[in-house]
Amino acid sequence: AFQHAPLYTAARMTRYWYCGSDPPKFVRDHVISVYAPLKPTMCYSTSESPSGDEDARFWQSEEECSCMPSPAAPPPSPRLPTKIYFCGQPGVWPKFDRALKANKCYFSTKLQKQEVMDAGVNVYPDEQSCQCHPLPSPPPPTPPPRPSPPPPPPTPWWLSSANAPYP
Repeated sequence: AFQHAPLYTAARMTRYWYCGSDPPKFVRDHVISVYAPLKPTMCYSTSESPSGDEDARFWQSEEECSCMPSPAAPPPSPRLPTKIYFCGQPGVWPKFDRALKANKCYFSTKLQKQEVMDAGVNVYPDEQSCQCHPLPSPPPPTPPPRPSPPPPPPTPWWLSSANAPYP
């Protein structure tokens, strides 16, 4: 028996699936600018071929399309201020509004390690290793020079060689 081909055959259109968080370039350029923004966790489909669009990820079926958001990165842990220890030497004096003692160990959470070291003061990791010594005493003033001894008294005229008889 003779079979007739249908007059109209619907060509099966290939669909490509993508996530709203990662749309293909033509969607980013044309569709989103005209329509509402895409929902990041929803799957969308297109009949446009994904060839040449390396930026987007595609799936062959809706069942394969997985648009689960990546787990959010944990919030940064609040960083405790770093405590640095140093001696109250003259290099750090301008950074404080009170007098510091050179032989005493101090700590700060506001000053940076490099800042204190740049002032010529050693930084220690803890209070136990903080070795502070008093500043050396200034040298005693040098005594004034001793006066030079007085010149010898002049020789009396009768003893001078000018009055000696001629030989």
